[in-house]
Amino acid sequence: MIGLWSNSLKRVSILLIVGGAVLLSIWSVRPDVAALAPGNYYQIHCQTRAVAPSPSGSAAGEGQQLRLLLVTPYHADELARRLCQSESVQQHFSQVEVSWKPRTELTTADLLNERYDVIWNREHFLTGLSPDFSSYYDTLLQFDHYAVYWLSMTSEPVLTAEYFSGKRIGLLDDPSSHTHHLLPLRSLRQARVDNETASLLYFRDAASLYEAFYQGQIDVISAGQSLPAPAPVFKTLLDANATAATFFVRQQLADIRLRCEISAALMTLAPLWEDIESHRSDSSESC
Repeated sequence: MIGLWSNSLKRVSILLIVGGAVLLSIWSVRPDVAALAPGNYYQIHCQTRAVAPSPSGSAAGEGQQLRLLLVTPYHADELARRLCQSESVQQHFSQVEVSWKPRTELTTADLLNERYDVIWNREHFLTGLSPDFSSYYDTLLQFDHYAVYWLSMTSEPVLTAEYFSGKRIGLLDDPSSHTHHLLPLRSLRQARVDNETASLLYFRDAASLYEAFYQGQIDVISAGQSLPAPAPVFKTLLDANATAATFFVRQQLADIRLRCEISAALMTLAPLWEDIESHRSDSSESC
C-alpha cells in the first residue's frame, strides 16, 4: 500500500479508531447532493439524487450504487463527494459507496459477483483470489514502483539487531500488505531480529497503526516516502522498488465518459501517491 498520513483526515481517523462515527454532517455540500453518511466501520456513502435518464434511456435506479473499494480511508470523503456531484455518475447511479475494509476480507465471491465497480489493490493479490480476475476487471490507473522506509520519531533507524532490540515494531495484520507487513518482516529477518529481540505489534488497519506510532505506543513502523507528522520523523530506506497497488474497473462499466470521470475523481487521492508516477489505462487515454 502507498503509505501516507493525511493531516486533513487525522481527526476522522482517530474517531474511526475509537469506534466513533465519522463527523460528516459538518461538511457543506451542494444543495443537489445529499450529505455524506457513515456506513459501517469501513465505509461512507452519499446520495447522488440522480434524476436524469441514463444514455440507455432509463433513469438511475433507486438501488443502483457505484461501489469503490480502497486500501485506506484517507481522502475517501473527498472522493465520494466528487463522485456524487458528477453529472456522469448521476446519470447511472443513485448512490456512491466508498469502502476500505481490510484487504483480507475481500473474497473470491466478491470478484466473481463483481461486487465492486472499482478496486484498488495489487494485481497478484486479486489474481490469487481469482486466476481469471482479468476477465472481469480492466486496469484503470496504475503506478510506478515506490520507496518504503523504516520510520522512527526518536532516532534514525539502523538495520541491525542491536538497533531493533527492545523496540516495539508496528505491523499491519495483513500478510498481503507489502508496505506494512511483508517488506518490514523481510528486513527484520535479514537483520536477524526475532520475537525475543523485539516486540512485534500487529494492527487491524493502517489508521490505527499510524495513530499508535504518533502516540508513542510503538517505536518503529514502515511507510512510504511522505508521512506528515506533528514532530520530525527519522527514516531509513527499507526498499527502493516496492510494488504499488493498481486501480481496476469492472469491465461491465464500459461507458468511456463514466470511466474518465471516475479516473479524474481518483485524483483527489493524489496526495497518497506523492512522488510516484501514475499512468492511465489505454481506455482512459482519450479522457
